[in-house]
Amino acid sequence: MDNFSLQSDRLLIEQILDDSQYAFNQLFEKYYDYAFDVTSLYCNYSDAEEVISDVFAKIWNKRQQLEEISNFKSYLFISLKNQCLNYLRKKKVNTVEIENAFEFLAPNEIDPQHSLEIDELTEKVEAVIDGLPPKCKEAFKLVREEGLKYKDAAKRLSISENTLDVHLKKATKRILEVIKNYGMKIIIIFLHL
Repeated sequence: MDNFSLQSDRLLIEQILDDSQYAFNQLFEKYYDYAFDVTSLYCNYSDAEEVISDVFAKIWNKRQQLEEISNFKSYLFISLKNQCLNYLRKKKVNTVEIENAFEFLAPNEIDPQHSLEIDELTEKVEAVIDGLPPKCKEAFKLVREEGLKYKDAAKRLSISENTLDVHLKKATKRILEVIKNYGMKIIIIFLHL
Protein backbone atom coordinates (compact mmCIF):
# COMPACT_ATOMS: atom_id res chain seq x y z
CA MET A 1 0.00 0.00 0.00
CA ASP A 2 1.43 3.35 -0.93
CA ASN A 3 2.23 6.09 1.56
CA PHE A 4 -0.53 8.39 0.23
CA SER A 5 -3.19 5.76 0.87
CA LEU A 6 -1.91 5.19 4.42
CA GLN A 7 -2.00 8.94 5.07
CA SER A 8 -5.49 9.17 3.60
CA ASP A 9 -6.64 6.34 5.86
CA ARG A 10 -5.02 8.01 8.88
CA LEU A 11 -6.90 11.27 8.20
CA LEU A 12 -10.21 9.43 7.90
CA ILE A 13 -9.51 7.46 11.08
CA GLU A 14 -8.72 10.65 12.99
CA GLN A 15 -12.10 12.04 11.92
CA ILE A 16 -13.83 8.77 12.82
CA LEU A 17 -12.26 8.99 16.28
CA ASP A 18 -14.09 12.33 16.53
CA ASP A 19 -17.33 10.45 15.67
CA SER A 20 -17.55 11.58 12.04
CA GLN A 21 -20.12 9.37 10.32
CA TYR A 22 -19.16 11.02 7.03
CA ALA A 23 -15.50 9.94 7.37
CA PHE A 24 -16.63 6.43 8.32
CA ASN A 25 -18.80 6.27 5.19
CA GLN A 26 -15.80 7.40 3.11
CA LEU A 27 -13.64 4.63 4.61
CA PHE A 28 -16.43 2.11 4.00
CA GLU A 29 -16.78 3.14 0.34
CA LYS A 30 -13.01 3.10 -0.16
CA TYR A 31 -12.66 -0.47 1.11
CA TYR A 32 -16.00 -2.03 0.19
CA ASP A 33 -14.78 -3.62 -3.04
CA TYR A 34 -11.69 -5.01 -1.34
CA ALA A 35 -13.84 -6.39 1.49
CA PHE A 36 -16.22 -7.96 -0.99
CA ASP A 37 -13.34 -9.55 -2.94
CA VAL A 38 -11.99 -11.16 0.24
CA THR A 39 -15.30 -12.34 1.68
CA SER A 40 -16.74 -13.61 -1.60
CA LEU A 41 -13.96 -16.19 -1.75
CA TYR A 42 -15.60 -17.93 1.20
CA CYS A 43 -19.23 -16.91 1.20
CA ASN A 44 -21.99 -16.49 -1.35
CA TYR A 45 -23.05 -12.98 -2.34
CA SER A 46 -25.68 -12.39 0.35
CA ASP A 47 -23.51 -13.95 3.08
CA ALA A 48 -20.55 -11.81 2.00
CA GLU A 49 -22.74 -8.72 2.28
CA GLU A 50 -23.74 -9.75 5.81
CA VAL A 51 -20.12 -10.41 6.85
CA ILE A 52 -19.01 -7.02 5.52
CA SER A 53 -21.88 -5.25 7.29
CA ASP A 54 -21.04 -7.01 10.55
CA VAL A 55 -17.35 -6.12 10.29
CA PHE A 56 -17.96 -2.46 9.56
CA ALA A 57 -20.60 -2.25 12.30
CA LYS A 58 -18.03 -3.62 14.78
CA ILE A 59 -15.41 -1.17 13.51
CA TRP A 60 -17.82 1.73 14.07
CA ASN A 61 -18.91 0.50 17.50
CA LYS A 62 -15.29 0.02 18.59
CA ARG A 63 -13.91 2.97 16.64
CA GLN A 64 -11.71 4.16 19.53
CA GLN A 65 -9.56 1.05 18.94
CA LEU A 66 -8.68 2.43 15.50
CA GLU A 67 -6.28 4.83 17.20
CA GLU A 68 -3.83 1.94 17.59
CA ILE A 69 -4.10 0.80 13.94
CA SER A 70 -1.19 1.71 11.65
CA ASN A 71 -2.45 -0.09 8.51
CA PHE A 72 -6.23 -0.14 8.13
CA LYS A 73 -6.23 -2.48 5.12
CA SER A 74 -4.34 -5.15 7.09
CA TYR A 75 -6.62 -4.62 10.06
CA LEU A 76 -9.68 -4.95 7.82
CA PHE A 77 -8.29 -8.11 6.24
CA ILE A 78 -7.85 -9.74 9.66
CA SER A 79 -11.31 -8.60 10.76
CA LEU A 80 -12.88 -10.02 7.60
CA LYS A 81 -10.97 -13.27 7.98
CA ASN A 82 -12.14 -13.72 11.56
CA GLN A 83 -15.75 -12.83 10.74
CA CYS A 84 -15.79 -15.19 7.73
CA LEU A 85 -14.47 -18.04 9.86
CA ASN A 86 -16.96 -17.33 12.64
CA TYR A 87 -19.80 -17.15 10.13
CA LEU A 88 -18.78 -20.43 8.51
CA ARG A 89 -18.43 -22.16 11.88
CA LYS A 90 -22.00 -21.11 12.76
CA LYS A 91 -23.08 -22.83 9.53
CA LYS A 92 -21.20 -25.95 10.67
CA VAL A 93 -18.56 -25.66 7.91
CA ASN A 94 -15.16 -27.22 8.63
CA THR A 95 -12.83 -24.22 8.53
CA VAL A 96 -9.45 -25.92 9.08
CA GLU A 97 -8.44 -25.76 5.40
CA ILE A 98 -9.62 -22.17 5.15
CA GLU A 99 -7.74 -21.16 8.30
CA ASN A 100 -4.58 -22.74 6.91
CA ALA A 101 -5.02 -20.79 3.68
CA PHE A 102 -5.19 -17.53 5.62
CA GLU A 103 -1.77 -18.27 7.10
CA PHE A 104 -0.22 -16.63 4.05
CA LEU A 105 3.32 -15.37 3.73
CA ALA A 106 4.11 -11.69 3.94
CA PRO A 107 4.58 -10.29 0.40
CA ASN A 108 8.31 -9.75 0.97
CA GLU A 109 8.67 -13.41 1.96
CA ILE A 110 6.92 -14.94 -1.04
CA ASP A 111 8.88 -17.87 -2.36
CA PRO A 112 9.79 -18.01 -6.07
CA GLN A 113 7.06 -20.54 -6.88
CA HIS A 114 4.38 -18.30 -5.34
CA SER A 115 5.83 -15.32 -7.17
CA LEU A 116 5.52 -17.15 -10.51
CA GLU A 117 1.96 -18.21 -9.70
CA ILE A 118 1.02 -14.64 -8.75
CA ASP A 119 2.50 -13.33 -12.01
CA GLU A 120 0.55 -15.97 -13.95
CA LEU A 121 -2.64 -15.18 -12.06
CA THR A 122 -2.17 -11.45 -12.67
CA GLU A 123 -1.80 -12.07 -16.42
CA LYS A 124 -4.93 -14.23 -16.49
CA VAL A 125 -6.98 -11.68 -14.55
CA GLU A 126 -5.80 -8.91 -16.89
CA ALA A 127 -6.75 -11.09 -19.88
CA VAL A 128 -10.24 -11.63 -18.41
CA ILE A 129 -10.64 -7.89 -17.88
CA ASP A 130 -9.47 -7.18 -21.44
CA GLY A 131 -11.99 -9.74 -22.75
CA LEU A 132 -15.00 -8.21 -21.00
CA PRO A 133 -17.70 -6.53 -23.08
CA PRO A 134 -16.79 -2.83 -23.56
CA LYS A 135 -19.29 -1.31 -21.07
CA CYS A 136 -18.56 -4.01 -18.51
CA LYS A 137 -14.81 -3.49 -18.88
CA GLU A 138 -15.13 0.27 -18.61
CA ALA A 139 -17.36 -0.03 -15.52
CA PHE A 140 -14.88 -2.39 -13.87
CA LYS A 141 -11.89 -0.14 -14.58
CA LEU A 142 -13.65 2.99 -13.34
CA VAL A 143 -14.73 1.45 -10.05
CA ARG A 144 -12.06 -1.13 -9.26
CA GLU A 145 -8.96 0.42 -10.78
CA GLU A 146 -9.65 4.16 -10.69
CA GLY A 147 -11.60 3.96 -7.44
CA LEU A 148 -14.62 5.99 -8.57
CA LYS A 149 -17.76 5.77 -6.49
CA TYR A 150 -20.71 3.95 -8.04
CA LYS A 151 -22.63 7.19 -8.51
CA ASP A 152 -19.71 8.89 -10.31
CA ALA A 153 -18.89 5.87 -12.49
CA ALA A 154 -22.56 5.42 -13.47
CA LYS A 155 -22.81 9.09 -14.37
CA ARG A 156 -19.65 8.94 -16.50
CA LEU A 157 -20.99 5.87 -18.33
CA SER A 158 -24.50 7.37 -18.62
CA ILE A 159 -26.08 4.32 -16.97
CA SER A 160 -27.95 3.71 -13.73
CA GLU A 161 -26.16 2.52 -10.59
CA ASN A 162 -28.13 -0.74 -10.86
CA THR A 163 -26.82 -1.32 -14.39
CA LEU A 164 -23.31 -0.51 -13.17
CA ASP A 165 -23.74 -3.07 -10.41
CA VAL A 166 -24.80 -5.70 -12.97
CA HIS A 167 -21.64 -5.00 -15.00
CA LEU A 168 -19.44 -5.25 -11.90
CA LYS A 169 -21.02 -8.52 -10.81
CA LYS A 170 -20.50 -9.96 -14.28
CA ALA A 171 -16.83 -8.90 -14.26
CA THR A 172 -16.28 -10.24 -10.73
CA LYS A 173 -17.92 -13.55 -11.62
CA ARG A 174 -15.64 -14.00 -14.65
CA ILE A 175 -12.55 -13.12 -12.62
CA LEU A 176 -13.54 -15.52 -9.83
CA GLU A 177 -13.98 -18.29 -12.42
CA VAL A 178 -10.31 -17.83 -13.38
CA ILE A 179 -8.82 -17.49 -9.91
CA LYS A 180 -10.74 -20.38 -8.32
CA ASN A 181 -8.24 -22.81 -9.87
CA TYR A 182 -5.39 -21.36 -7.83
CA GLY A 183 -4.60 -22.34 -4.27
CA MET A 184 -6.26 -20.27 -1.59
CA LYS A 185 -2.90 -19.05 -0.28
CA ILE A 186 -1.98 -17.59 -3.69
CA ILE A 187 -5.38 -15.90 -4.03
CA ILE A 188 -5.08 -14.32 -0.58
CA ILE A 189 -1.55 -13.07 -1.28
CA PHE A 190 -2.75 -11.74 -4.65
CA LEU A 191 -5.65 -9.84 -3.04
CA HIS A 192 -3.48 -8.54 -0.23
CA LEU A 193 -0.74 -7.04 -2.45
